[in-house]
Amino acid sequence: MHIDNKVEHAIEAGLGFLETNQLPSGEFPVFTSKRRDMIGDVSADPSVFPTALAAHALGFVPGAAALRDRAIRFLLDQRDRHGLWRHWTRDHPHFAVLPPDLDDTSCASAVLARNGVSGTADSQLLLSNRNSRGLFYTWIVPRLRWTSAAHRRVVAGQLPRALVLYAFFRNTSASPDDVDAVVNANCLFALGAFSGHEAVVEHLLGILRTREEISCDKWYDNPFVIWYFFSRALSGIAPGAGDMIAHRIASAAPANALETALAAAGLLYWNHLPEQDSILTLLEGQLETGAWPRAAIYHGGRARLPDGTFDEPRPHTPYWGSEALTTVFCLEVLAQWLRRHRRT
Repeated sequence: MHIDNKVEHAIEAGLGFLETNQLPSGEFPVFTSKRRDMIGDVSADPSVFPTALAAHALGFVPGAAALRDRAIRFLLDQRDRHGLWRHWTRDHPHFAVLPPDLDDTSCASAVLARNGVSGTADSQLLLSNRNSRGLFYTWIVPRLRWTSAAHRRVVAGQLPRALVLYAFFRNTSASPDDVDAVVNANCLFALGAFSGHEAVVEHLLGILRTREEISCDKWYDNPFVIWYFFSRALSGIAPGAGDMIAHRIASAAPANALETALAAAGLLYWNHLPEQDSILTLLEGQLETGAWPRAAIYHGGRARLPDGTFDEPRPHTPYWGSEALTTVFCLEVLAQWLRRHRRT
């Protein structure tokens, strides 16, 4: 069978898997595991972020409109009255302990904006959640400085829950002053060029120049994940980063289908057609169900050391991933590769 036909069949099977696994709410399932490889027992963990990523990826896939639209409906249902999002869903038992964060908010907003759906977060609220260097804080919480009116309205409602917030930051790896590189990349992707965006761009470029990808973010330590997020944020605003990222991807060896897909997707953001071998690898790795195996894309955080680097995640730190999440990235790549391959 010609490779184009194999790719078409793989996309059809992958969409069939997602159709049967997407929840009635529109959410795509995600699981946690205490193992980095996510082998063995996993637990369902209803969360917003994976579905935001899935909705974006499905935007590249013909035939995925209904799946994407249901995912968008889910994102709108999880939006709070200030137009912000948290990691866990409203019905999650730990939802109330979380403050809003810019990772979920920027990724959900980017999906809505790309699809012409109203409900994106107030850009001024996001922009007021930056430090003195012009970088975005991860968490939207009270600050010891004057912020925008929109920001003050959000954090005023948190004051009666100050003890809950204190406990959250004391008992987890999170800190009120977290500044994480992938979160900044996702804010840049959602907002595009804005007054002061150069500080974020230079921060991301500095990480690439010094090869500090695996130690640039508290929640992400897989370089393939980081190259993917950096690529979609920088490709439209800092074209000089493309050669650095492409060279870095070319010199790395993916360990699973998720990493193979993220590497290929990262290249596609720079208009580099992935090698046919990587497409064949994805085709060979597809399961009989139409899915690709689950793998971790982020984890529950790690302690920041005095020199600014990070310790290893604690032994029982959860890792998040699912077959559905791996599958949407694989479909993003296969659909784009097929379209571009047919033009060559």
